[in-house]
Amino acid sequence: MKKIFIPERLKDLIYKAPDRVDKKIKDIANELGVSEKYLSRQLNPIDTGAKLGVEEFVYLLAHTDLKPLEYINSIFDRISIPISDKKVLTQTRWLKHISSISKEAGEAVAELAKSITDNNLSKEQVSKCKKETYEALQSLSLLWIDLKRYEAKNG
Repeated sequence: MKKIFIPERLKDLIYKAPDRVDKKIKDIANELGVSEKYLSRQLNPIDTGAKLGVEEFVYLLAHTDLKPLEYINSIFDRISIPISDKKVLTQTRWLKHISSISKEAGEAVAELAKSITDNNLSKEQVSKCKKETYEALQSLSLLWIDLKRYEAKNG
């Protein structure tokens, strides 16, 4: 089933981003070097004449949350994973990978097991299963990245 892009959904996620992390639009505008009025207008989903620029959009993502990006990814059946900037792969880091993967995979399996008891998955159950599976994939992806780093460094 092809997913439908709903521009209003994305605009609403962008508009509410500062509120989700308790940031003031005034502070974000100052950091961007634009006026509060200008940024407020750019974020307003009802203002059809305003267009949020790419620079402002990326800055907003970096300083609030990634819900708008997650929505865009969902349209294309993609996931985003946070990549650690830690280059040193210590025993503690490997153990954190094991712990995270165990936790996230366990939650994904538990949610699926709970959801299939009646042999019928509701939309809400599918959504919960997808969320838990997404988090497990993120954990596995981080391990993959660190394994590739280790391989590149150590041959």
